[in-house]
Amino acid sequence: MSFFENTRKPVGLGGKIMVAMMNVGHSAVARWGLQFLNAAPDAKVLDCGCGGGANMKKLLKKCPRGVVKGIDYSPVSVEKARRLNQTAIQEGRCVVLARQRGGYDLCEGLVRCGHGL
Repeated sequence: MSFFENTRKPVGLGGKIMVAMMNVGHSAVARWGLQFLNAAPDAKVLDCGCGGGANMKKLLKKCPRGVVKGIDYSPVSVEKARRLNQTAIQEGRCVVLARQRGGYDLCEGLVRCGHGL
């Protein structure tokens, strides 16, 4: 696997490096997008394709009494997201799920994209 194939599904050492790079590299656009999200302080949030968990961490701050759940199909991403959000996980405010084979056939979110804007 080439290093850049790790942008799709991070694996191994290259994947760990890619996940860390994405957490940093996507931070500006995530910060910009999340400013338009009008989430209640106690909102229940699902981050589909949570990657390394950086957006989950931002959402936990935006929703200080809420719960943020993330799901990703990359074990490398799930591991990083769990480490990054360990305190919130211990507090029961955060869950990071690994996609299981046969767990879902479809994830739809087209209409939801505009709901907090």
